[in-house]
Amino acid sequence: MSTNALEKALWLIGTNPAEAARFRDNPRGYADGFRLDEAEKAIMAAMNVGAMARRDANTLLLMAAFIAVRGPQAMADYMQSMNTPA
Repeated sequence: MSTNALEKALWLIGTNPAEAARFRDNPRGYADGFRLDEAEKAIMAAMNVGAMARRDANTLLLMAAFIAVRGPQAMADYMQSMNTPA
């Protein structure tokens, strides 16, 4: 598990519109740019916030990145992912 690398990617996506755009353009390619294992790359590319939270990623970083990628109108999707059991 690469919590620091995952959180760094989430921070960049959530705080920099250009990084969020890069992620939207090529989620898997973006994830490949960080020291993540294959499972982390897959859940990050899918923006599966529930799975990332279960791997101990900071929930505020998850919400910021999710909103940056999908927009605030998708908060119901965020909540559903966060509340879906593994």
